[in-house]
Amino acid sequence: MTTREDRPMRDLREMFLSSPLPEVPGVRDVISASWRRAVENRVAADAPDPVFVTDRDEESLLAHCATPVLANLSEEMANHPVAILLTDANGLVVSRVSTDGALTSGLDSISLAPGYSYAEESVGTNGIGTALECQKSVLVSGFEHFNSSLTEFECAGAPIIHPIRGHLAGVLDLTSWADTSGPLLLTLARTTAKRIEEAMLANTGARELSLFREYLASCQRGSGAILAVNEDVVMVNSHAEELYDVTDRAALITHTADLVGSTKPVTVVADLPSGTIARLEYRPVYSGTTLAGGVFRVKNQAHSRRRATRKDLQLPGLVGANPQWRQACATADGSFADGSWLVLSGESGVGKTAMARAVAVRHGRRPVLVDCTAVADGYEEWVEDLADDVTRGEPPVVVIRRADALTEDGLHRLTDLLTGWQGAPPDQAPAWLVATLGDEPANPDVQGRLMPFFAHTVEVPPLRHRLDDLQRLVPHLLARHAANRPLTVSDGCLRQLMRLPWAGNVRQLDQVLADAARRRRSGTIEVTDLPAECRTFTRRQLTKLESIERDAIVRSLAANRGNKEHAAADLGMSRATIYRKIRAFGIVADHS
Repeated sequence: MTTREDRPMRDLREMFLSSPLPEVPGVRDVISASWRRAVENRVAADAPDPVFVTDRDEESLLAHCATPVLANLSEEMANHPVAILLTDANGLVVSRVSTDGALTSGLDSISLAPGYSYAEESVGTNGIGTALECQKSVLVSGFEHFNSSLTEFECAGAPIIHPIRGHLAGVLDLTSWADTSGPLLLTLARTTAKRIEEAMLANTGARELSLFREYLASCQRGSGAILAVNEDVVMVNSHAEELYDVTDRAALITHTADLVGSTKPVTVVADLPSGTIARLEYRPVYSGTTLAGGVFRVKNQAHSRRRATRKDLQLPGLVGANPQWRQACATADGSFADGSWLVLSGESGVGKTAMARAVAVRHGRRPVLVDCTAVADGYEEWVEDLADDVTRGEPPVVVIRRADALTEDGLHRLTDLLTGWQGAPPDQAPAWLVATLGDEPANPDVQGRLMPFFAHTVEVPPLRHRLDDLQRLVPHLLARHAANRPLTVSDGCLRQLMRLPWAGNVRQLDQVLADAARRRRSGTIEVTDLPAECRTFTRRQLTKLESIERDAIVRSLAANRGNKEHAAADLGMSRATIYRKIRAFGIVADHS
């Protein structure tokens, strides 16, 4: 029920919705600024539409440290209609505690529940999303909410700052009925957020202390390079600083990122930018039952035969500044200069063939690409054609793609050819030979019979390990499909692309941008211009049937200009069903 005190704010809200103004007299600055952001984000003013994520992180440091604090607060508030909510840094509700049945039912009706994001771009002005935007505590009451369905509530949000990193870790939100608690609710939210920060500091301190003790013990047990790493700190001993320059140390730390979090000892081999091949022996470290990080003992396994390569090397047609990517490019280019044959391994679509071709172009050589997956039989003729092609004109660079797909007959004939090339005069053999392999070779015989011909193997990193390169890759790839049209991507679209796992790597990114360029002929590509599989916040792998259903909903929403009721009618769904599925799939709907 709207009280007499609510009416002025209700009238001001209605006035703003009918004609948004830069300033709204009578409305607090923090609220009017949030209203304007909601209008810019085209947030619905009548019904909340929070994004739903199925796989929220309930085991994070924040959640772990907040649990006892929130349990104590819940006991203190047992006789009061107050819900206690914890969110992550994106506004996703991680947990909710409420002992009042009526309040719990009311929160369920607006989807203020675990798994839903209450960021401003989803629901407009509210204690969670506005606290995230302002990076400070805020109280939002009644008709200060942008969305009319939230006006029955009052919420106080207080940001939680990571005690070590200093970044925003999440929000502590206390929600009750409108005009029941006021400033006291905000004070309690701030106090509770501070307690959670103190618990995080104590927990983080214990973890770091355990890691530091193991680091010191490892340094005392023997000489050599030692690294101790977790998500907050990196410790490097003096031996590592003496043995490896800044670029090599950065590459070592990048390699450790994939191993930290593993509960079992692991050993991996890292090819460093200087040409050194290092072996990293990882051992997990615990603080009680909590994984505190890991200690790495680094040993040099071998030195590359390649020459030192300029750190600013850029292969033609390729972009990227990620240390792992630059290291792979430098090693490939050095292999050509040394005249040693090379294997490029990695997941499908990472750019192995493109890298080999770029090295050939850089050195003025004709690339000859041979795809082993395209040869079903007739290997004798295939090998003869390849041998003839090499002897035509200046010796080329031969790139044998997916050599691990060869059959027994194909592998036998290819190894015979390679044996002949090894002893042939320079004009009868390739100037350089590269073979590419997938991350899981289909033919185990390749390891024993083909690999001995190659002096070195370089793993090309997957795109998910070099997301920092998307700022360069996206405009570079988009230019190929824009055909001189003025076409760019928005900051929001780029952020969305950086959230995705990219199972298909650079090839998948290129296909996505090509599709977006067909949708948007000029101007700025927005999230809504992306294909269906890129317009989702859910991190789980969808089934084939779910993917088909998701794509159908996205197409229907686009055809109906974002109108969910019309899209539901076209698909034969109820309005409630399409809303539920939009949240479950994390579809970014166009509200135009």
